[in-house]
Amino acid sequence: MVTKITRNPEKFDSFELYTKLCAQNALDINDTSSVEQVLERMKAALTENHKNLNLVFGKRVESMFAVVAVSLGKCCLIKQEDGGEAYCNENITIPDYRIVLDNDKSSFLVEVKNYHREPFHHKFSFTRKYFESVLKYASLVNCPVKFAIYYSKMNMWVLLSPDSFELNKGRYIIDLPEALKKNEMLVLGDEWLSTTPPIDIYVVADPSKPAHYNEKNGETNFTIKNVLCYCAGNLVTSKEEKKLANFFAMHSFWSETEVLPVVVEEDRLIGIKYRFEPEGEYSTNGFDPLGYVSSMISSMYKAATEDNGKVIGVETSREAKSFSIFIPEDYKSSVLPLWRFRVEANKG
Repeated sequence: MVTKITRNPEKFDSFELYTKLCAQNALDINDTSSVEQVLERMKAALTENHKNLNLVFGKRVESMFAVVAVSLGKCCLIKQEDGGEAYCNENITIPDYRIVLDNDKSSFLVEVKNYHREPFHHKFSFTRKYFESVLKYASLVNCPVKFAIYYSKMNMWVLLSPDSFELNKGRYIIDLPEALKKNEMLVLGDEWLSTTPPIDIYVVADPSKPAHYNEKNGETNFTIKNVLCYCAGNLVTSKEEKKLANFFAMHSFWSETEVLPVVVEEDRLIGIKYRFEPEGEYSTNGFDPLGYVSSMISSMYKAATEDNGKVIGVETSREAKSFSIFIPEDYKSSVLPLWRFRVEANKG
């Protein structure tokens, strides 16, 4: 898996921003008063941007996409494309990222967008001017471009080629069913997973230490001895499968439906059982959808940049590999069985 290239933003990015603001405001970079003037301007801009939730959520989704693409494991390079100076004699918009795939070293550009409206009632759209300005840049650098759209209400990504959109009354539009049909996230390694419910996680108390449960107020204080994972009643024992079970429990489409303390005489706590399962009736075929891997990675990324549902960070210092899950190509298990669907885009 690719790793993030180490940089020193405090040293280089801060100085680059300082010199740009000095040039913009006709300030001498050698004058110590210029530092104070630039800091005042930055403070005012940051205070204003703090209130701009569209900017906050948009930049977080942009950062999230890079982590998702890295974590899916099919890329050998992901680089920010729209950083630094650019000069052009045509109307262009520079996409967010350049991606190089590991298998054949082919590359493409990606423009990332966050869509927070109700996807079943509204169509996603670009203005014609904006859409074609992205295509113009792609043409100039002779590299194809795709559009990554994050449907935030569904926690779902789609990756679309420009010809997936329809020009209608001056806007390039696409509805959700068409976006799902044309979705190309498979090129990054995305999969749709299913397994047999439920997943039960038992947090087991250390029997050698105090572990009492107060039934009246639900309070307890205990030391964890072990964590046991079950899938459809089968104990998951291998280290890798336990990682998968916990990952699915915490970040799939399934919900936590039960939290049950297990107690014996004199309110002695043995452990706490957490159950995760799909909503409604189980499937008759023995497998229920967990969702896309990209959605699960996004769920983990959101948890890492939120506190009680409030966004506290656009980026995270965690390595991208900490958000990934590894499922071997030849994975087989009777304890934690998986159906793995690799959905190709319908180009017809």
